[in-house]
Amino acid sequence: MDYFEAKRKKERGMSNAEFLNYYYPELVKSKTIVIVNIDENDIISTYQTSDSQIRSVGMLEIAKKQILDDMEND
Repeated sequence: MDYFEAKRKKERGMSNAEFLNYYYPELVKSKTIVIVNIDENDIISTYQTSDSQIRSVGMLEIAKKQILDDMEND
């Protein structure tokens, strides 16, 4: 584990690799997946498995609401 992965693990409780490994069994059974990431150069990328961009946008809106709801409850 490199320095940045170790730092993420300390700050967030798990590294990116641990996060992906933890959720992998659930993700591979998913009907659709949308991933948004920020790379080491602060470039944001989006990946999707859906053939419907409208569905992907809807999923992102739901994710946004769920995150905002979590922030309210903290």
